[in-house]
Amino acid sequence: MLFRSAQAPRLAGTEIFLGGRAGPTVLGTANVMSAAVLAEGVTIIESAACEPEVTDLATFLNAMGAKIQGAGSPTITITGVKELHGAEHEVIPDRIEAATFAIAAAMTHGEVTIHGAKPEHLTAVLDKLREAGVKLERRGAALVAKRGPKLSPVR
Repeated sequence: MLFRSAQAPRLAGTEIFLGGRAGPTVLGTANVMSAAVLAEGVTIIESAACEPEVTDLATFLNAMGAKIQGAGSPTITITGVKELHGAEHEVIPDRIEAATFAIAAAMTHGEVTIHGAKPEHLTAVLDKLREAGVKLERRGAALVAKRGPKLSPVR
């Protein structure tokens, strides 16, 4: 039987496993968290995505009155609330965009200054860029990336 839509007077908390062949999903984790904050009862997400974007969303939702614990870990617990309220929140910088600029600098023998990037969100790619021969330097709130004398292949 194929369902095209579903209706309920109010969502109910539940346990949900988001793991799979490709691992947890960032968007899936975000969608479940967003729905669960207004669900009745407790929702537990197992094998949740741990990326910074998930943690940032949880921080935002908590500022709006949600009750989310464990964001950034594989298990997130959300206790539903009746309503959310407004809040001010600054969204984290896009780590994929920052990494793309750093890679572009290396590819073009260039140098780029990336303002506002959070190196703590880029550890895996920055480690690989350094291993490949890219020079990375922190200058205040900016990250400078430039190609070294020689690039090397990495795994």
